[in-house]
Amino acid sequence: MAFITIGERGRIGRHSLAVRVGLGEGAVRTVLKRLREEGLADADASGCHLTRGGQAVYSMLARRLSALEEIEGSRLTMGSAQVAICVRSGGGKVRSGIEQRDSAIGVGAAGATTYVVRDSRFTIPGGSDDCERDFPSRVWVALKRRLKPMDGDAVVLCGSGEGETARLGALSAALSLL
Repeated sequence: MAFITIGERGRIGRHSLAVRVGLGEGAVRTVLKRLREEGLADADASGCHLTRGGQAVYSMLARRLSALEEIEGSRLTMGSAQVAICVRSGGGKVRSGIEQRDSAIGVGAAGATTYVVRDSRFTIPGGSDDCERDFPSRVWVALKRRLKPMDGDAVVLCGSGEGETARLGALSAALSLL
């Protein structure tokens, strides 16, 4: 989350970064140290910023991942706060969706459901070949409008009791498909 936040902002102060990603300043220092060690980010008096290598990785992520979208009123996954993300061309890497669920739970989310878009329909591997038909909900319209998924994309809907944990879970699940 810190890496993506730095990429979105271009340059951001350590305190602002801590607030935006929901971490303490000590944890942000540790994250920045790791990003520095990997050659992805650096920090100076003007704030945290991505290196050239970090910018290349961020550009790839920006091409492959949609923005994280808060979804209201869904009963399609667990948790009162739900966030969706689309992984462009990620559908081919989805086996059962359990791997994405486990990745989301590993960072504290309550659960996650992964859909693969085939023939302009949301499908569940090993399950429904038309989720809109089998699980009627207005959420499908919101997912289509906000994520704009195409055939071959994967859509992860992650839930938690807290919005920030749902965001982190959705991102973690999505990264498992890259």
